[in-house]
Amino acid sequence: MRVSRAGTSPSTSVDPPSDPDGTAIEVEARYGQALFGFARRVGLTDDEAEDAVQESLTRLLVVLKSGTVIDDPRGWVFTALYRVAMDQHRLRRRVSGILKRVSMAVRGPQADETEVTRRLSIWFEVDRLPDRQRQVLYLHYKADLGFDEVARVMGVTPAGARAIASRAIAALRKNSHVEETR
Repeated sequence: MRVSRAGTSPSTSVDPPSDPDGTAIEVEARYGQALFGFARRVGLTDDEAEDAVQESLTRLLVVLKSGTVIDDPRGWVFTALYRVAMDQHRLRRRVSGILKRVSMAVRGPQADETEVTRRLSIWFEVDRLPDRQRQVLYLHYKADLGFDEVARVMGVTPAGARAIASRAIAALRKNSHVEETR
């Protein structure tokens, strides 16, 4: 991709810089190890810490490329890293809760092979629904998001998300004679 620079003739163009003034590269060079250590100290594994540092530096680069002036890039990137780490912790907690519920549902005393097969067949049928209906059901029932959160993700109102879920459940009942389970 090439862009014309102000003050040059229209026929003259240069490649856009990857880091306008070298700030992101300087931050990575000077504070990369400290960023990694910080990520480890807030509870991330080595792999998660590497990803979080990379994500925070990428965010810094994107903001700098947009023309935003950052007075304290070191502080900015540490704040971004902290937020990425907290997002990772929230995701881990949510996934852990989902896995716990799934394992309890599958291993519970009432869960026999027929019950497990029935639950799997329901989700197989969900996979055959139209995209929006399938997405709402997965976000609400599998990702354990409330309808307010589902609405934000899908770009609809909470009532709209509920209506999509209702239509999806009605389609499941009509097409496969399954009942709603959670």
